[in-house]
Amino acid sequence: MAESEREWLPLDLIKTTADYLQKKGIPTPRLDAEVLLCSVLDCTRVKLYTIYDEFLTEQQLSEYRDMIRRRIAREPVSRILGKREFMGFDFVVTNDVLSPRPDTEILVEKAIQLLDDSPKEKRSAKFYKEWDRKNIELLKEQVAQFKEEDIPLDILNTIREYEKEHGASEGANLTSRDVGVVRRVLDLGTGTGCIPISIVKHVKNVSAVGIDISPEALSVAKMNAENLGAVDNVEFVESNFFDALDPREKFDIIVSNPPYLIEGDQEIWPEVSRYDPALALYAADNGLACYKSIIGRVSEYLLANGVLLLEIGAGQSDGVTEIVKHHYPHSSVVSLPDYSGIDRVLVVSSIVS
Repeated sequence: MAESEREWLPLDLIKTTADYLQKKGIPTPRLDAEVLLCSVLDCTRVKLYTIYDEFLTEQQLSEYRDMIRRRIAREPVSRILGKREFMGFDFVVTNDVLSPRPDTEILVEKAIQLLDDSPKEKRSAKFYKEWDRKNIELLKEQVAQFKEEDIPLDILNTIREYEKEHGASEGANLTSRDVGVVRRVLDLGTGTGCIPISIVKHVKNVSAVGIDISPEALSVAKMNAENLGAVDNVEFVESNFFDALDPREKFDIIVSNPPYLIEGDQEIWPEVSRYDPALALYAADNGLACYKSIIGRVSEYLLANGVLLLEIGAGQSDGVTEIVKHHYPHSSVVSLPDYSGIDRVLVVSSIVS
């Protein structure tokens, strides 16, 4: 960095800092220089490029230099700022949670697409077989006798399964938990809560459950839900994947960005290995252990025509697909690439035990 007595305009400081970060081997020097300066000046990145004649104060320069020193030590920008932008929202980040990654937005965007593609209009009663229609209507009458929070899950799930296959009859008056009104998403290994919170913020009539084995991580997730106004739509549960869930619960979409790195891998960036919690990073069995745990039981918790979305590590597409096909030979597996063209998300459907 330059001498402390020099006066700095934002754009000059950004260029000098970006060059310095690049020489130090920082992967995204220009972006990091801009984001950290935005924090110091409390402005947007666009605003930075409109400040032509406002010099930084000595206090602002001192704060910025401290941030740059931490970045040179490979501390991630999200740890320096205590937050990370994801899907248009700022999420609190602590040492107890994995910092959200841009690649995970691919998984979230696919979930949003699937939810938005759900039928918006219900079919007429003429689509029902007479016997089935009468039985479903009888179940609906039973539902109407309960308060929403007291409705038995087996009744709700029977209706949800039927409606998903055949559409709803005209005049149906189900509670908000019906698949025609509120669809359900389960996130396994929720961390900051960025996946379920982003989904419910972008799609109406969706409720979500975020699962994590770490109580500290769940505290961060709950804080993010409160900060972003999602507490009414997202529930957080401490559990080792499915273990603490009611076996009668069913979901339209199950998503997970589980631990999949191999401990000791020399290609893992210091920003990850030094600062992200090991519990959220590493998995046994060549990085596939968590996928085996999830895939082996996912059919128990998915509705008919439900979809499983999995974020995967580089080079793991074939291995995870093999696990899926072992349990569900007739399933469909489609891979989605990340911004570098690497398979990053698997979309698994037609999951039948």
